[in-house]
Amino acid sequence: MQRSPFFRFLGLCRPHAAKIALGVALILIATFLTLPAPWILKLIIDKALPQKDLRLLTQLLGVFTGLFLLRAWLTMVRNRVLQHAAMRLVCDLRIRLFAHLQTLSLRYFDDNHTGETVSRVSQDTGEVYTLTNGFLINLIADSVTVVVVVAFLFYVDWRLAAATCAVMPLFVLNYLYNRRRMREESRTHRQNWDRVMGFLHEKVSSARVIKSFVREQGEINTFASGINEDFFNYSRIVMRNTKLAVIADLLGSIGALIVLGYGGWLVVKGEMGVGTLVAFNAYIAYVFPPIVRFVDLATIFQRAITGLENVFKLLDTKPEVADSADAVSLPVLRGDVEFRGVNFDYNVDSSRPGAPKALKDVSFTINAGQVAAIVGPSGSGKSTIINLLARFYDPASGSVLVDGYDLRAAAADSFRRQIGIVLQENILFSGTLEDNLKYGKPEATREEIIAAAKTANAHDFIVALPDGYSTVVGERGAQMSGGQRQRIAIARAILKNPRILIFDEATSALDVASERLIQEAMERVMKDRTTFIIAHRLSTIQKANKILVMDRGTLVEQGSHEGLLRNSGLYARLHALQFKEPA
Repeated sequence: MQRSPFFRFLGLCRPHAAKIALGVALILIATFLTLPAPWILKLIIDKALPQKDLRLLTQLLGVFTGLFLLRAWLTMVRNRVLQHAAMRLVCDLRIRLFAHLQTLSLRYFDDNHTGETVSRVSQDTGEVYTLTNGFLINLIADSVTVVVVVAFLFYVDWRLAAATCAVMPLFVLNYLYNRRRMREESRTHRQNWDRVMGFLHEKVSSARVIKSFVREQGEINTFASGINEDFFNYSRIVMRNTKLAVIADLLGSIGALIVLGYGGWLVVKGEMGVGTLVAFNAYIAYVFPPIVRFVDLATIFQRAITGLENVFKLLDTKPEVADSADAVSLPVLRGDVEFRGVNFDYNVDSSRPGAPKALKDVSFTINAGQVAAIVGPSGSGKSTIINLLARFYDPASGSVLVDGYDLRAAAADSFRRQIGIVLQENILFSGTLEDNLKYGKPEATREEIIAAAKTANAHDFIVALPDGYSTVVGERGAQMSGGQRQRIAIARAILKNPRILIFDEATSALDVASERLIQEAMERVMKDRTTFIIAHRLSTIQKANKILVMDRGTLVEQGSHEGLLRNSGLYARLHALQFKEPA
């Protein structure tokens, strides 16, 4: 049975248990140091002042001052210890979440908004800090204070203590009545906020599309609608908390009034001293305000539990593509590739009978060192073949084999280190050009970097930049043109010296002159390497050893350029459309 988020949170605290235990001990000591203060006040009123004993008064005031100075120092040390433990716990959890994200399959990122995922790492983990450094301190200090003070009050005068406790069940009923609604409202608020953050992240990264379609006002209206919904959600939470706090404060005032009235009656009757009543009322201030604060703590706790639910939900997400316990680490590959009866769809339930598939019973073999081109209409399954070959996904049935190894039985890292991919949408990371070029080979020398850049026809434009290879490219390579990003991505893949090369429209963003240079460079790079090329322009793949023709997830033809033209099938029709003479 799945443990509650709070008990799992306690498990996270285990590596930091020593510091947390020290912090708790300091909380207890500091709390106990505050308790004698009302009794010292009683002694001053009942003994030192009536007897005009200056020495006793001085001693009592000295003890009073010493206790509070010692408490202040302990509080400072306590906060230092717990703050360090709480922040270390949050940092460790964020690292753990990011590391876990790196293990997840692409399907997770396909199904979840980026903003929502970022919120898990940045915002929800912050609730752990609140639980450790805020909730824990107040809960322990206030709980100990209430229990010890109530016990002491029974020792002093059981009648006043009983009057004090008479209203306490009402505090519990007040909280229990609102607890379920607090949890539901907190969860609703969090879910809506995740949607707003996901929307914000998506629209900020799509500014060019928004402006090109003149959709600024529409997006503003949509964002405002989400923010306003969050406002109403949060307003309900605030009103719920306010109602709880007001009722709790009212109950505390009633309790204090009962004690003062009953205690005053006892003083008038001569059954209690004035100092005792003053001390009792001072102790009451140690009882009811903490109970009122429990309402705020309950709110913090519910919000934190919602955040922890989200964190653990992410941590519990299993990667769809994962190495088996007996996964084989691949040796240096030759590059033989075989698809054997592969079926696949991006929907999870693609294995059920009759479900539409992105790939349907696809089989082909590419020998080491050969160039394979994949062509077909949009949505025919070309990129899906690449996704399966790179093992971003596993087939629903059938096998993808490299050098006879089923990729599902191989360690993914040992395979991906030997492939190079240039995707249709190339992304550069914020940093310098050199950082991006050696992303797949951090130990690459400057000579190797320059050689790869020259091969990709990127060196000339790089050295023409003011900072050369140290040029900062901006987020997602925003400072580079589309063609420049494409050439940097090609150089990045070349530098990795892969056994299998994959080009997904690698030259689509280049002008004619650059495309010719890149084609020449690709021919040199592809020598003795297995290469897959996805291309819409059929002129770029005519020299391929084998052309795979896809149509609606099915491999309808395969063969050489000349052979496929003679077949008069789909490839011949696509070729005729591209090279049809204008009327």
